[in-house]
Amino acid sequence: MTSNPKQHLNPLSMIYFLFRHLLDWVILIALVFGPAMRFLVRHHISPLLGFGGIILLIIAIVFVRYLCFTFEIADDMLTINSGIFIKKHTHIPYGRIQTIQRSQWFFLKPFHLEKLQIETAGHDDHSPEAVLPIVPERVREAIEQRRVSHHANSDSDLESTIKSTQANSKPIPTYLINPHDLNVFALTSLGIFPLMGVLLAIYGKIQDVIPQRIINSITSEIVQQSILMIAIIALLIIIISIIGTFLTIVQRYYKFTLTNESGQLKTYQGLFQRNSVTIPVNRIQAIRIKQNIIRQWCKLSTIQALSASSAGDKEKSNDLMIIPVIKTAKAFSSLAPFISWAPADFSQLTTLPKRDFWYFIRNALLFGLVPVAICLYFFKAWGLLSLPIFIIAFFQGWYSASNTGWKISGDQLIMQNGHWFTRSQFVIPRKNVQSFGIHQSIWMTRTNLAHVRVNVRHGNSNEEVELRYLPLSAAQEIFNWLKIRK
Repeated sequence: MTSNPKQHLNPLSMIYFLFRHLLDWVILIALVFGPAMRFLVRHHISPLLGFGGIILLIIAIVFVRYLCFTFEIADDMLTINSGIFIKKHTHIPYGRIQTIQRSQWFFLKPFHLEKLQIETAGHDDHSPEAVLPIVPERVREAIEQRRVSHHANSDSDLESTIKSTQANSKPIPTYLINPHDLNVFALTSLGIFPLMGVLLAIYGKIQDVIPQRIINSITSEIVQQSILMIAIIALLIIIISIIGTFLTIVQRYYKFTLTNESGQLKTYQGLFQRNSVTIPVNRIQAIRIKQNIIRQWCKLSTIQALSASSAGDKEKSNDLMIIPVIKTAKAFSSLAPFISWAPADFSQLTTLPKRDFWYFIRNALLFGLVPVAICLYFFKAWGLLSLPIFIIAFFQGWYSASNTGWKISGDQLIMQNGHWFTRSQFVIPRKNVQSFGIHQSIWMTRTNLAHVRVNVRHGNSNEEVELRYLPLSAAQEIFNWLKIRK
């Protein structure tokens, strides 16, 4: 085994170490503030001099932490050394590397610096196995080159290597998001509703801060225009929410690019922070085609991958974005160059008979009964304003029932369900199913209905896909098919 000499991080990583433990430093200063002030006064020492010493001590600790953090890129493994008092040595064989994530803020790009997060196959925590906070881009290139070489020399991957070599003469499959599609994707997001809630909460806090005499003065002047003012404020909140959501999504998926190179899916995205994820195609456990109700009307879909790693969008439960937005009719045909086992096209699913929609509607109405009862109890007559919740619950139940579907297609199971006005269609290869089962309550036995639950690996945990109130015969057919192992 040969190795490069031990390397240090870029000196800018000291800023990373400082801000990563900023909360610890604040708590430490808060704890010692009182005793330190008394000590300084007792010994006639200037407080500025004393706190200057504390700042210097923090800087010294950060500098020592930087000196103690080194890494080595050997032929067969990556070694990371860290720790001041307790030394930690992390050895990561290249064959165990599952995903490599890179993040590059815009101010680091001119210096060709980036942050690397490396996750291994045996890691079961929510954090990556190793983090190299700020390193030159050549470090990632060296690690990826050795990882690809390792897989190329593996007997188990010999066949795929030959296929990859043969495919090298062909253009690398690439998807680049269309700016128009990205704008439509951002405008059709339901993320405006949480943001509206935040803005309303901020507006309430602002009212608490403003002196009551000012509020009374303003109120007396606009009492005749109160409805108009409320309408204007509500409109402003909606407009700000739409603009905020739009800009957030656009900058997150700016110039989103997907490639498939030698069996490795690579994504690039972001305006201010350029993020990239590299993951082997064989780590993908299932595909999710997702649409909220607005995107259903616009015939747009989002394609995500459920992978056996924590790589992906942290705000989306580690779902790996494959294609943020695409015309629904072209979803699978666009996916084919990147994931070979994906279906060629959408197919007609088996759906529930309308007589069984009642079970979904009943459950939704019972769920909506809780907030309505609370409002009626605490707000009396004003609580009647919460009754429209029942209308929303009715349509949510109908929506869930009408979007429930399933189909066995070759060696894949297609399951579709609807939650919170969002439809999700899962394509699950049989070999990737971790566990499955049929569940019936004592009341469902007489109606010959059952719930089917299929579990696949997702991140470092599990994704349960459930179809509710299926005819027992259909549930048994799916169960028998899943029992067959090839």
